[in-house]
Amino acid sequence: MAKIGGFSLVELLVAMVIFSFGVLAGVALLGAGYRWEGQAELETQMTVAAEMKIEELKAIAGSEQDDTVQLVLGGDLDANVAEHWDTVELDRRVFIRRWLVEAGPAGSRQVAVRAQPLNPPAAGQAILWSYVIHE
Repeated sequence: MAKIGGFSLVELLVAMVIFSFGVLAGVALLGAGYRWEGQAELETQMTVAAEMKIEELKAIAGSEQDDTVQLVLGGDLDANVAEHWDTVELDRRVFIRRWLVEAGPAGSRQVAVRAQPLNPPAAGQAILWSYVIHE
């Protein structure tokens, strides 16, 4: 009598269980990838918001205008201090920006800007430092 080739029921079930675990791991990896992508996008937006403020302060410092209140020494990165904080909207997300202005070398100002998501709230922050030449 000839032997008929094929898989037994037990072999088929074991193969299906292994395949199922592989599919579930792939789905979990996709979900993690989407979360990482969202976090990376948020970090980029926070950095852009802080860079925008630094560029704005540099433009003010380089203008012919007298010193504006935004470049007056002071401010705080953790609390809202008058004329040293604002909000900006990027891609339907609102960020709060706070900056600290300190005296720098040779009459310059050292500026630190902190950007955090305000609406919708999320974890994270970006802090950037720069020197602003102000005469």
